[in-house]
Amino acid sequence: MRIFFDVDNTLLYSSGSTWNLRPGAQEVMAVLKEHGHDLYIWSATGLLHCQRLVRRYNLEPFVTACFDKDPACGLTPDIIVDDDWYLVEKYSGVCVAAYRRPDPEDRELFRILEVLEAWNELKSRS
Repeated sequence: MRIFFDVDNTLLYSSGSTWNLRPGAQEVMAVLKEHGHDLYIWSATGLLHCQRLVRRYNLEPFVTACFDKDPACGLTPDIIVDDDWYLVEKYSGVCVAAYRRPDPEDRELFRILEVLEAWNELKSRS
């Protein structure tokens, strides 16, 4: 599947020049990649913002490509991971609570693994 991750308040909390990657981002991406999914990063803040995030946090081994958050990016997500419920309904995916402050106990990104596991169980039953 093509899984698109939003940046701001989904993968990243930022305030001025301070950036904090959401806990679990690398671990979740590693598991998804290991299961054969293609991972993309997109943001309304733009392509360069996505690329800076990927480089800064060494996400290159997991990320297939980065995009400006625009339906004309050329690919249609199978699912998205975003803090914006409207976009999750529009594209289908997992809505996570907004990451609005550094929180080492945050586990929101692991929800995508739970959702995919539940979908796989449903598919295997039918």
